Amino acid sequence: MKRILSLLLVVLLISGFSACAKQEPKELQMLWWSDGTEGQVMQTLLTEYESKTGVKIELIVIPYADYEARLATMISGGEAPALARVTEGHLNNFKSKILSLKGVYDSAGFTNLFYNDANEVISLPMDITANGLFINVDLMTKYGVNYPKPGEAVWTWDQFETEVNKLRAGVGTDVNFPGVFDPQAHRFFPMVYQHGTKIWSAPYTTSNLTGAAAVKALTRLVGFYESDLIDDAVYAGSAAAALFRTGAYGFHMSGNWNVSSYQDLTFNWTVVPMPKEANRATILGGKSIAAFMDSNAPTEAKKFITWLAKGENHDKFTGGVPYLTPRLGAQVNYGAFADEYAVFLDEIAATDASFVQDWLTQVMVPGMYPMINEAIRKAVAKEATPLDALKELETKLKEAKK
Repeated sequence: MKRILSLLLVVLLISGFSACAKQEPKELQMLWWSDGTEGQVMQTLLTEYESKTGVKIELIVIPYADYEARLATMISGGEAPALARVTEGHLNNFKSKILSLKGVYDSAGFTNLFYNDANEVISLPMDITANGLFINVDLMTKYGVNYPKPGEAVWTWDQFETEVNKLRAGVGTDVNFPGVFDPQAHRFFPMVYQHGTKIWSAPYTTSNLTGAAAVKALTRLVGFYESDLIDDAVYAGSAAAALFRTGAYGFHMSGNWNVSSYQDLTFNWTVVPMPKEANRATILGGKSIAAFMDSNAPTEAKKFITWLAKGENHDKFTGGVPYLTPRLGAQVNYGAFADEYAVFLDEIAATDASFVQDWLTQVMVPGMYPMINEAIRKAVAKEATPLDALKELETKLKEAKK
């Protein structure tokens, strides 16, 4: 009997050790970058989650310029983070290494979802982004720049150029350049849609990039740089948002994430509709949370996503930043910046559904952002004509999908 009890004790001890060995660690890593205050808001949620579950999630903040390379290195080295903030481009590029979230949360309650080849959702959408136009109201007023007010007709690109050229009168005193565009060249693609064309006629087979409308849009953008209407310092490494913050620029073409990061500016600013040629349009994007294979805590990562997807938790993030929410039916209080967000929402509503679908098709091209950036850089640097730069881009995009 004693021997039987001893054997049982050994079995129980072995089972106990085995159970302990299978337990996931109580500390996870989440890779992150911040455009504004969203890192602070996420940290608040992580602290709340730890207090409720005992699971600590460390926020590893990486500059966006280094982010994808760092994530790729961690994955290829077998040290993938349990969680990471990701764009559609990241989701596409690392799709085979991202865990399915099927059944982890109710994806029917969200928009801007991303799927793997098995048609299973692989991320939790955290915000929707849209391109738009920020203006320095103080400079615009001082130099008599007319811009569309709420309820007024949207300006055309020709009208925009005429009006913001008035800011040149301040160059050498309180104006560095009339304006600045973000360095990411996909800021150019709203202009393609605004000039009345799509990127693809037949996805990955026939494009419109070398057509008259796209060439006209890029020629216009190159002209802005040639005439010093917009500052080309961003291509030398300067951050466009940092330049706009100085108060010496009349406008900044960027996205809604800067609504939160511009809360502390010392001058008056707002968001106005982007100009149009043939029609209004923006491009949509967004950031999500994904869990990775080969991390140290895949199960705990999924548990956190389940918690984060709950309405009261998810709304704390989008409302706390604040960002445009992808959660259907959410009531987010945008507070003092409700008017600015209303402009972005109006830009989204004014964008034809075919353009939205075209951009979703485009973001499926692996590595497409660096391709776009290089093509537009070449055109701006006079290393290629707008037509030749777009021809080269068209070829690269098609080859990437073969």
